[in-house]
Amino acid sequence: MKFLIPLLIGGIFSSIFSILFLYSYYQLVRGANKITGTITSFDRSDFFILRQLWVPIVRFQTRDTSWIERQPDHSLYHELNYFSAHQEVTVYYKEDNPDKFVIESGLEVFINWMIIILTFGGIVWLFAQ
Repeated sequence: MKFLIPLLIGGIFSSIFSILFLYSYYQLVRGANKITGTITSFDRSDFFILRQLWVPIVRFQTRDTSWIERQPDHSLYHELNYFSAHQEVTVYYKEDNPDKFVIESGLEVFINWMIIILTFGGIVWLFAQ
C-alpha cells in the first residue's frame, strides 16, 4: 500500500494543474468571444519545464481585425489532441486580452476531469482503508 503514496502525490500535483486549466478554460468558453482560427505550426511549450509539450501555434483574427498568432492556454495533456497543421479550430478569447485564449478540445477537458476524479477516488480509498 505504501507504493501508492507517491502515485497519489503525483496525482495531486496533476490535479492542481488540471483544476487551474479547467477554471481558465470554462471562464473563457462561457464569457469570451468565439471565432474560428487556423493551426499554422507546432512548437514546444514553456508551460511546464519538466515536460515540454508540442503545442499548436494558432492564428486568428479578432473582432477589431487584429491578428493573433501564438500558443493557446493548455493543460499538461494537450498532446492527446490530434491536431494537424492548417486545421481549423474553434478559438475562445477575451475581448480585452486576446492573447489569452483556448481552443475547443473536448478530449483535453475530459482527461483533466478524469485525472481529478481518479486522484480524488484514490485519496478516498487510501483513507478508507
